[in-house]
Order: sequence, then structure tokens, then C-alpha cells
Amino acid sequence: MTKKLITAISDKNRFGKYLFGLLLFLWMIADAGAGAFDESKSIDAQAFAEPPKGCRQHAWLTYDLSRATEENMTRQVRRWAEQDTTGGFYLGMGPGSTKGLSDEYLKGSGRERQDDRGITFLSKEYFDLYARIIEAGLENGNPPIVFYDEVGYPSGMAGGILYSQYPQFGAKSLEKIEKDITGPAQVELQIPDGIIVGAVMMHLDGRELVDISNKIEGKQLRCEVPDGRWKVMGFYLDPKASLGQGRKSGYVDYLDAEAVKKYIELCYQAHYDNLKKYFGSVLQITHYDEPAMHVANGKMWTPKFNENFQKHYGFSPMKYYPALWYDIGPDTAAIRNLLWGFRAKLFSESYIKQLDDWCRAHNIMLSGHFDQEEIDNPVPVNGDLMLMFKHQEVPAIDDIWWWGRTNRAYKLVSSSGHNWDKPLFMAETYAGYRDNMSPEIVYKVAVDQATMGANFQVGALPRDKTPESDRLIGRLCYMLQHGRHVADVAILYPISSLQAAYCFGDWGDAPRAGAMEVAYAREGGIVPPEIDYIDLGELIFRGLRQDFTFLHPQVLQERCILEGKKLILNNKVNREEYSVLIIPGGKILSLETARKIKAFYDAGGTVIATRTLANKSAELGKDTEVKRIIGEIFGVLDDKPVTARFERRLDEFMVYFVNSNNAGGRAYFLPDYTPEMIQAVMQEAVPVWDVSIQEPMRQVKMGRSYDGSLTYIHKVKDGRNIYLFSNSSDKQIDTKVILRGSMDLEIWDPMNGEKRPIEQTHSKSKNGLDLTTVPLKLNPISALFYVQKS
Repeated sequence: MTKKLITAISDKNRFGKYLFGLLLFLWMIADAGAGAFDESKSIDAQAFAEPPKGCRQHAWLTYDLSRATEENMTRQVRRWAEQDTTGGFYLGMGPGSTKGLSDEYLKGSGRERQDDRGITFLSKEYFDLYARIIEAGLENGNPPIVFYDEVGYPSGMAGGILYSQYPQFGAKSLEKIEKDITGPAQVELQIPDGIIVGAVMMHLDGRELVDISNKIEGKQLRCEVPDGRWKVMGFYLDPKASLGQGRKSGYVDYLDAEAVKKYIELCYQAHYDNLKKYFGSVLQITHYDEPAMHVANGKMWTPKFNENFQKHYGFSPMKYYPALWYDIGPDTAAIRNLLWGFRAKLFSESYIKQLDDWCRAHNIMLSGHFDQEEIDNPVPVNGDLMLMFKHQEVPAIDDIWWWGRTNRAYKLVSSSGHNWDKPLFMAETYAGYRDNMSPEIVYKVAVDQATMGANFQVGALPRDKTPESDRLIGRLCYMLQHGRHVADVAILYPISSLQAAYCFGDWGDAPRAGAMEVAYAREGGIVPPEIDYIDLGELIFRGLRQDFTFLHPQVLQERCILEGKKLILNNKVNREEYSVLIIPGGKILSLETARKIKAFYDAGGTVIATRTLANKSAELGKDTEVKRIIGEIFGVLDDKPVTARFERRLDEFMVYFVNSNNAGGRAYFLPDYTPEMIQAVMQEAVPVWDVSIQEPMRQVKMGRSYDGSLTYIHKVKDGRNIYLFSNSSDKQIDTKVILRGSMDLEIWDPMNGEKRPIEQTHSKSKNGLDLTTVPLKLNPISALFYVQKS
């Protein structure tokens, strides 16, 4: 039913006016409520021209509880509706009354006394105002479909209520006290106040580890140290690690399922109980914000870690705790993979999965993003960035501060969605841009985001945003939500090497040691020089202009199959076929990952490795087997003659190795490389690409020097091929594109919503594959869809 028909009914009589009110309410609920993301499952030219509200940006409406009133909030809703620059809004709460918060929490968050001004979070007054704002959005055709779950960030505080009422559920950090001693001798250590975890002594020469937890009485550790040089360590948890961080204090222990359950009850369930009629009909997707593990003194841990670990693996991890700080010998890599991997598992399942389970049961989709997605090593901050989205219905990212800053992380998050078959990817955008904002930046960010896989934009409302730019965002998202992603290349996510590389810092009694640990963790610690997966991905995506998917090792093992010479991501919807698997620099692989790579190579697949070959296993006692498998793939076994041949590009002083087998499999090892070398190897590996942009390769710039790029994304939706080409640079593009397959295409222009024909030629490749060649002309800061006709 259309709004025009409803209006006609209302003009007839008094009953018609009553019916009008009822129908208008139902129409608004249907238009922006149930199914806001369903309209984009198919392709329709009219919907493309005027994109649905669920595809346009949804912007923050600041809801400062200290001074928010129904009048000023509904006025803002009406003003935004009149401006027509967003598809909707969502409420970002600022702090209000501290009534009911404990003195300990207030002191720990930098507030010495109660402040009763404003509205108390989760109070009846709060929910009454929230409901009235939702109604105002519905009345003005500008509804809030996003539910933001916190007062500020990080999520997990319940506005300070969690720690005030249940301090035992606050986040904790793992601390140690230690003493070096030469035996035989007796040692005594007084363990500081906190939750005692255990004690270990480590031989400083032979690296022998001994669990001496049974030598702790009360807070006193007494033990006999045998001959030799030893380090005696007592481990304990700081239960107040979540305090002392201003208004970001008092967050939940994300690793403890019981603590998270209580947080969900306090925050999510309270919203549902008071706003039930809007869940699923209006509020359709959540936004949690920046939960992270580095904030707890840089060393988040949980009391039940050892108990849960033993249940999962069948042995206690206690004696291996020194590996979290020190090299413990040949088993260091495997032990760190066990410990860091299990911590990431707890974060993913105790926090994200519990939230997602609750959301699914209450008819709303879980989304939200982490902190520091763009760092090379995620282990200290979010554990395993890709794994975090395994249990989350809508992966998300935070594009913050300035254009290009977050580019390094987009493909990781979009790939996580591809890995676990998730059709939506939310991007919080423009927060903190401030002086970096302009009308051009709004467009540059939008077209870049789209080809990097984002298809739902939320966040700050730029002052330079217009109805035209909002419809551009809507058209991009409308076309790219749902469907199947297409790429010829997969890059293995090197989480095993990243986990093996990370350890806590050891600042001792240095001034501000805690702050130094947090800063060290926030940047990912010391990253080994061979780690190149993000930079390599940027080179391939922006330099060579080839799309790819990062593959998590778990997904490679469990969701990928072999068909002919292809590696298949065998999802129900997002089924991808890879001709090339790239193993980026790293020294560690799990045994099952190594076996799967070998099977792909043996079947005739192409494998490319960079920087260094893996020579250790992520599991205990499997180093020799991993090293043998990798040696067989690349022809560099220690105990056999080298079977790989040496190659060198004539214009470069670098060599690489090429191995092959009778099935047609090829394995390239590039100890060092240039962009030209990567390009040459990949052209040899895949003579006919899915998409080949006939534009010379350009230098890839990152960080503050980023000045735009020509990129693409290919999806199949509604049975039709969709190609988006975006140019975020200030350069005019006039080139050709060769597409694999024979298609009849037309242009859908997201800049204005119009369709137009395009010239195209059809031909065959040297090996008989169908090809379609089309011209590509892009103005600066623009994009075009090439869509297969139905």
C-alpha cells in the first residue's frame, strides 16, 4: 500500500481519518521496520534510483542524558527528516545522572561525587524518552533502525551499572611478581592483593617449567629451588583493572560467560522489556562499540581461564604461563597459540556469541565493531579479528579520524563475512573526521567503502553531506547487500604466526608501566618483519587491482573443498572459487592447514608464499611434519635435493623459487619481492582473470599519504553479475576492462540513479574462455555499476 493511497482514504470522512492514522502507522513500520534489509535481496531499477531507507546512511543523533528533553530531541528528528540527508538516525547516549552508581565506580571513573542532573540510564524516564523519540522518527518517516547499546564506549559497562552492582564481573588483568634466584635455595614471594592464579618456576638455561601453585599458602609463595638459575613467578588477577579510565571504566569481563550474561540482562534485556514492540519491527540491528582486551592494563584475563582450558584441552595450562611474557624454548610458538587462541575463543564465544544468541532470540541482528582493526597484530586488542565475527550476524568496522586510515582493515572484516556466509557489512563512518571533512571526502569514503565490501553505513552525519551524497550511499549499499562475492585469489590469514609472535611487555617498575603496557598492546606489540599480509593485500587490491578474500585457517580446514584445480569456499550462499592461494610471510602453520594447502597443490592448484616459509607448527610436537609438508610443496626439503627452480626477473636483483608437479600444481616462493614481481607471478599463475582492468599498475599509498585508488568488486545477485568500479582519486580514468565470461551488460550509475547502454565486444581467450571487453570511463571521485541484463 502506498502513502498516496492512504492519504486518499483519509480525505473521505471521519472514519477515513481514523483509518488513515492506523494505516499510516503500519505503513511507516513496514517501510522502515520489518525487512529493511530484505528489499536489497533483488535488483530493481526503481529501487536503485530511489534507494530504500535501510540502504541509506543511519546517523548518530546525540542523546546527552544530562540535558536531553522530548522537545529538543523530537525537534532534531524533524529537522533531519526535512534535510533528507539520512535514511534514519540512531541514538548515541551521552552520560546523565549518576544516581545509583557506586562510590567505588564513580571514583574509579574520575567522578568524586554523585551528580543527579539529567536522566539516569536504564530508568523509566530514560525508556519513556527513548520510545517518544522512536515515535517521532516514525511520524517523520525517518525511523531509527539501529540500537546502540551503551552510554559512550566501550560497550559492556551498562553506563556504570554493571560494576556498581556486580563488581565481581568487571574486567581483570593478569599480573605477575617474580624473582630470579640461583639454587639450591629457598624462595619466598608475597603475592599482591588480587585473585591468585598460580605459580611457576622456569629454568633460565634449559627452559624447564615447573608448576608450583601448590606451594602457595594464602598470599605467600614458599618453595625450594633446585640447582641452577631459575625464575620464580607468582600470577594473580587485578580485579579493578577496568577502573581508572575515566568514563570508559567499569566494563565487563568479556571472557567470562556468566559476567556477560549479567551484562546482557542489565542492558539488552532491559531495553527489550521496555521497548519490546519496536524490536524487530523498527529496531533491527544493534551497534556495540569497541570492546577490547588491551584496555585492562594491556593484559585482560579471567578467573576461570584455567578451568575452561582444562575442560577443552584435557590438561592445565598453568605451567605454560611464562610463555605469555618470555621465550620458553622450542615450544613457545605452539604454547602461545594455545593460550592466545583460547583467550580469543573465550572472547568470541562468551561475549559475541552470547550477544548474537540473545539478538536472534529477540528478532534483531547483532552488529558492532572492535578497536584498532587496522593494526598488524590483533592478538592483544581483540584476539583474532576475523574469528570475532564468526558468531556475529553483521560484521562491522570503524572508519574513524581521516580518509584512508582504516583501509588496511576493510578486507579483513569483509572477508570474515565472506568466510562465514554473512551478507551484510556495517561501517561506522566519519567519526572524528572534523577538519578532514569536505563534500569530496564524503564521496571518496563512500566509493572506497563499497569496493572494499561495506554495504551499510552508519555513524556521524557530516556537515557537508547532501541528499545527493546520501542517495549515492544508498545506491551503493542497495546493489551490494546480499549476493555472492567473486574472487580468484585467497590470502591465508596468518593468525598462527601472529599469536606465536605476541607476548606481554615487561616494564618492571618503570614509571607509568601500566600506561606503557596499554600503549604497547594497543599497537599490536612488536611485529616480526616477515609479517606482510595486510601490506600484501593492499598491493594486490589497489596496486594490481585484483580483488581477493582473506581465508581464516579454520575456514580453510572446515569450509573449503577441492574441485578440480580449484579451492572452493563451499558456503550455502557465498560460494567462492579460488585459483590461487597466497601464504603471506609467517613462520607458523597448523598441521591441518599445511595438509590442506598440500592437497590443493597436489590437485593442480597454485600456491604463492612470501617472505619466509613456515617451519613450525601451531600445535605441540608437530614441527617436523609441518616443515616437511611445506618443503614438499615448495621443493626445498632439508634432507633432499632442491627440486624448485630459481627464477630472476631481468630488471630486478631478486630471485624466487618455482616448484611444480604432474597435476599442474605450481608453488612460488618469493623471499623478497617488488610490486612488479608479484604482478608477473600472478599473471603467470592465472592467465585469464575474472576482472582485468587495463590500466597501468600504480604505486600504492597508505596512511596519511593515501590519495585514492581505482578498485572494483564483483558480486552475483539475483542471478546477475554485478561489477562496481570506483575511482576515489582526483584522476580521470579512461581505460578498458576485460571480464571473464560472455555477458550483455548495461551501466547503472550510482551518482545519479540512471541506467544507460554500454558498448561491449565478445571474444575468446587463447585457451578458449569467453571474454567480454567494455570501456571504463570514470570521472574523478565517482563510481559505476556494470550490471548483467536480466
